[in-house]
Amino acid sequence: MSRAPYQSPLAGPGIMLLSAAIFGYFGFSTSWNYHSVMTGDFLLFVALLDWTLKGSAIAFGASALLTLANRVLGNLIYGVVGLIGAVLFVVIAGMDYADTKHRALPPLLLLIFAAWNGYSSFAGLRMVLSGRRDHGSLEPPPQGNEHL
Repeated sequence: MSRAPYQSPLAGPGIMLLSAAIFGYFGFSTSWNYHSVMTGDFLLFVALLDWTLKGSAIAFGASALLTLANRVLGNLIYGVVGLIGAVLFVVIAGMDYADTKHRALPPLLLLIFAAWNGYSSFAGLRMVLSGRRDHGSLEPPPQGNEHL
């Protein structure tokens, strides 16, 4: 009887690199204006959005590389960074909504991204932490000779 290949419940480097590419595209290729064109005031929420995107992209890319060496640690960092990014998106959405004269992104869009990213990051962290608690590791079980 042949055994099906082990499928890890953790995210792989491909998903992490996709996240890095999406966040990096908007963080590094968008020209964010940190100052109001009308008043010259510094717009903290725009700078915070820009650096959240850039920092998350770098951390997601690093998580993908780390996952190649240590799958659990890479997923742990990926989940933590994703959760922090989701919380910051909620904060930025609130700041953006409160500023009636300027707009970085529509606050509803930021809240949707926060919910999407936050849910998947929280679910991933739960999986990593519960797997470590229950089994000590999420690595594949050892392959041995099976007898019928």
